[in-house]
Parts: sequence; structure tokens; C-alpha cells
Amino acid sequence: MKTTRIIVPNAIMLGQVSEFLSEGRSVVINTKGQSMSPFIRGERDSVELVKLPSVEVGDIVLAQLAPGHYVLHRVNAISGNRVRLKGDGNLDATEACNLQDICGTAVAILRRGKRRIDCTTRCRKRCYRRWVAAPRIVRRIVLGFYRRIKIL
Repeated sequence: MKTTRIIVPNAIMLGQVSEFLSEGRSVVINTKGQSMSPFIRGERDSVELVKLPSVEVGDIVLAQLAPGHYVLHRVNAISGNRVRLKGDGNLDATEACNLQDICGTAVAILRRGKRRIDCTTRCRKRCYRRWVAAPRIVRRIVLGFYRRIKIL
């Protein structure tokens, strides 16, 4: 039996994902793009999202930045109601949103749809803290190699 792949615009699909999450459902989405490299590889990894009662620095979240514009990035800072987001593969660029604009939190990364990595553990958050604590030049070199050979 042959399966058919249907491509739906992100604004429509992620809007529906946001609704499912607000209803308390768990949703798995495929990723694309390289902004979360080296921890999440676009076109290879998927993430499992749920709506958690609170978010903290280091969480990977799906957030709506503007109507129909969603990003899957990591919480970089929280100040009152404002949240600053940054992709792990972005050296400088950040985005900002309000807490209520966060649709869901990634609880697992699914490598090639099979291997499940719990991204809420202290060990995983420690890996992230080490990554952001590394000097910018080191992260830049690692990302350059990663994007060229894609072994991670």
C-alpha cells in the first residue's frame, strides 16, 4: 500500500496543533530548518509537545510570534510576562513573545521517529547549559562543521 504525503502550510497545521495542545492532547510534529541544531535536526527529528502549566528557562517551546507565525525554540529568559526565545543553532538572533503565546512544551525528541529522548531531564538541560556557556567562536565552529557534514 502506497502512502501519500500531504504538505500543509505551517500557519494552518500549527494553528491546529495549538488547539490540540490547549485541549490537553499530546502532539508529535516533524521539524524542519536548522535553528535548533545541534540538538534537533530538521527533516530528521520530530518533537512531542504537551501543554505544561509553566515554562522555565531551557525548555523547548512552540510559540506563536504573530498570527500564523510559529517557532520551535528554546526559552532563553523570562522577565515577568515576557519570554525571550532563541534557537540553539542561532548565534545572535532572538525572538520575544508573551507567556500566553506559548502553545506547548517539547517533552521528547524523536530521532528518525524511533529513538525517544526525554528533553525534560536534568541531564538534557545540563547539556543545553554547557552549549550556551561555550564561547561563541566554539559554537560557531561546531555549527559550521555540523551543517557541512551533518553527523550529529
